[in-house]
Amino acid sequence: MVLGNLKVKHHMNGLTIRTIELILLPPSNMILFLLLALLCYKSRNWMLTIMFIGTVQLTLLSLPVIAEKLMNGLIRQNPPSAELWLKHSLPDAIVVLGAGRNQEAEEYGGSMSASTEMERLHYAAYLHRKTGIPILISGGGAGHKPKSEAEYMRDVMQEEFGVPVRWIETASHTTWENAAFTDRILSADGVKSAWVVTQSWHMPRALLAFKDKQVQYLPASVTFASSNYWQHQWMWWIPQSTALNRSNIALHEWLGLLWYKWRNNGSG
Repeated sequence: MVLGNLKVKHHMNGLTIRTIELILLPPSNMILFLLLALLCYKSRNWMLTIMFIGTVQLTLLSLPVIAEKLMNGLIRQNPPSAELWLKHSLPDAIVVLGAGRNQEAEEYGGSMSASTEMERLHYAAYLHRKTGIPILISGGGAGHKPKSEAEYMRDVMQEEFGVPVRWIETASHTTWENAAFTDRILSADGVKSAWVVTQSWHMPRALLAFKDKQVQYLPASVTFASSNYWQHQWMWWIPQSTALNRSNIALHEWLGLLWYKWRNNGSG
């Protein structure tokens, strides 16, 4: 019963944080701008100013040029590297972080790893085949019904890629918990170092979460993650929904970095 209550608490905390984040970031934050404008209805100038600011920030974050600037600031910190195993001493383990699952994959009988997660699994399998290094998969997920995210990932890794998984971590709900629970498992098994496999735009926050643990964690970034093919055309300056999505991903990571830095400083 206690464990069940803890899982619900973690789920609710994560849901609350995600809800607040969605409200603060565009396009949902336009509701806040609208409410503020209505509160200032007695002052036409203030009302128009607030709505103007809201519209401008939404437009700017929808521009591919702005989205790529936000993304590149993250990606360039730990860019992907070809033949990573030839450039550094080999670690003892490969850690793959969960990235959410598709709950409506009817073609697979209900659930399947999301596309971002599949990229991580594919690269981890590739690294394993090149090096033989054992794999740990980390991911809990809300409710664990019928299985945890890590168990879905393990099934994909073993059944689709034909690669064995030595460890799974099924209790985490955030990157911060990924790091804490993974470190317990690996350090208990005598592991001294490990690659962390995740997207290059997620790697700065991931490494901050894995900082100062018993095991040394090293970046194994996947994908440069540039989906815009109009960088040298006039469409680079036209608002697009895909650019807004990339801006949101980047802002989520930048805010997460600030939060993790604060947590690290607080715990230090």
